[in-house]
Amino acid sequence: MKFFFFMSAFMAITSFAQTTNYDDVGVIVNVNSPVSMQIASYFQQARNIPNQNMIYVSSPTTEVINDTEFNQLRTQIENYLVSQNLQDSLNYLVTTKGVPLKRNSIDCVVNAGNGDCGSVDAELSLILGIHQNQIGQASLFVNPYFNKNEHFSRAQYGIYLVTRLDGYSQEDVLQMIDRSGPLTGVDQQIATGVIDLVESYGMDTIYFIDSYVQPTYNNMLAENWNATMDLSPAVLTDQNNVFTYFYVGHGPVDSIQMNYKWLPGSFSALSTCSSAETFDAQSNPNESFYIADLIKDGCTAAHGYVNCIFISQLFRADILVNRYLNPIAQYNLAESYYMADMTLSYQSVVIGDPKASIVIDSGAGIPTSETPLFRLYPNPSTGTFQIKGIDQLKGHVSIAITNSVGMLMSTDPEVLENESYVLEDSGVYFISILEDEKFVGVERLVKQ
Repeated sequence: MKFFFFMSAFMAITSFAQTTNYDDVGVIVNVNSPVSMQIASYFQQARNIPNQNMIYVSSPTTEVINDTEFNQLRTQIENYLVSQNLQDSLNYLVTTKGVPLKRNSIDCVVNAGNGDCGSVDAELSLILGIHQNQIGQASLFVNPYFNKNEHFSRAQYGIYLVTRLDGYSQEDVLQMIDRSGPLTGVDQQIATGVIDLVESYGMDTIYFIDSYVQPTYNNMLAENWNATMDLSPAVLTDQNNVFTYFYVGHGPVDSIQMNYKWLPGSFSALSTCSSAETFDAQSNPNESFYIADLIKDGCTAAHGYVNCIFISQLFRADILVNRYLNPIAQYNLAESYYMADMTLSYQSVVIGDPKASIVIDSGAGIPTSETPLFRLYPNPSTGTFQIKGIDQLKGHVSIAITNSVGMLMSTDPEVLENESYVLEDSGVYFISILEDEKFVGVERLVKQ
């Protein structure tokens, strides 16, 4: 094992010293799904989640389940939490790809769009709490954490904040985990927000603009972020350094090639009907534009709906921007998304690491390879990390480590696959690999 020791004087941003632990995060794993098992294992190692917090269930691997199957899934989760005395110590639950996405009750066909055919995640937010009798009812439930301005605790609000690790493929999800996490650096000077109005007609257009589009744009500018507001009928494409993307309209559109260049830690919301209808590419023959497409393209967090929703209940991206980009309060991803969502036990799905957060980092604009030739694992790291993928290099491999302001911290003339390295001080680092003294690529590493 090789060690790199750094003095705290080299810290570029003192807030990096904050340590984020995942002791209050439970991960739901479907033992019938190899993808669920692998994603859960990767996330556990990357975020140092205690073994006790891994909740293994046996459930169908289909995205849609009926009432009986949902109740069986719910019971398994509840029984485990109670048996391990975790029901009050966890604040967050994370579902994984392979865990069912939505429940389709008998009443759903007749009353499409009501709470009785909602997302599994939105229902699980209410288990074992004071609001559990609202699960599966033919109506939505007002989120008690909506529009709050304080950090979340289950003890105060009686719910769990539930997010999901999902995408079209396992690799999409693993890359999403790598691109995000606590204290992800973002260069505010180059980051761009896009607020897009699409698929709107009649008087609803004015309502969408006044209630959702303009307030989100105004909040971006108020927090000194770059923003573009597009009111044309088509989706705005070909944008660089995209950090936020919000889409408002009546329904998803088909066959979009966005051609965006996303920044690490980017977040989004598609406030339209059925924008999270599926994470299975084969179930999307029309190539409708879903939040799974955003994750595949490089975004690291998203909000969508598994079914239709009343436009008066649409996700409030203006609140999300106000909370997530607040440098003083430092709300995490789950807190920010749930403060912006009016309803529970309904249609919502939140994709992402629940404890992801951002810090302003002027070095975050340093480019990395679009298709990494190597991977840092785990990333973020609690100290020890390995470099994977360099065994494909045939020459002499060496490493250089710099901090977020470009100061060279250490070098090593010989690097081997799976060799361990240790960083002492928290912060953002750039790990550069050279082959025969020629630059190969650079990847960002966050030490919590």
